[in-house]
Amino acid sequence: MHAVNSKLRVVTQLPLRGLWTDDGAINAMRVRDLSSSNIRELLRASEVQFVVVDLGQKPRWIALEDCYRFWLDEAQYRIAEPDVDSALAQKSGVYTYRAAEWESSEIKAPIVVLEVGH
Repeated sequence: MHAVNSKLRVVTQLPLRGLWTDDGAINAMRVRDLSSSNIRELLRASEVQFVVVDLGQKPRWIALEDCYRFWLDEAQYRIAEPDVDSALAQKSGVYTYRAAEWESSEIKAPIVVLEVGH
């Protein structure tokens, strides 16, 4: 079996089962689903490593120094709350994110994976 080139690897299923960058796999584990208020708590404490994942695309790692701008401009109003059915959360023409916290010994900042809802 051949190793997949990380630069060519795309998301093939959600929920995500592992994290990677162009440099290779990240040793990380999904910890819990997050609500928008959970994410705000994380952002009050420190910078957050956002990772946007969408089927057929490479994970998009948001630079740490851009995490607050990304949250304010893009993500905060698109978070689907964990206890709300995905189909109900989808508004016509508007995508949402399912958020989950991941932990890694390789990345010190809290990791928030945002899965694009379809």
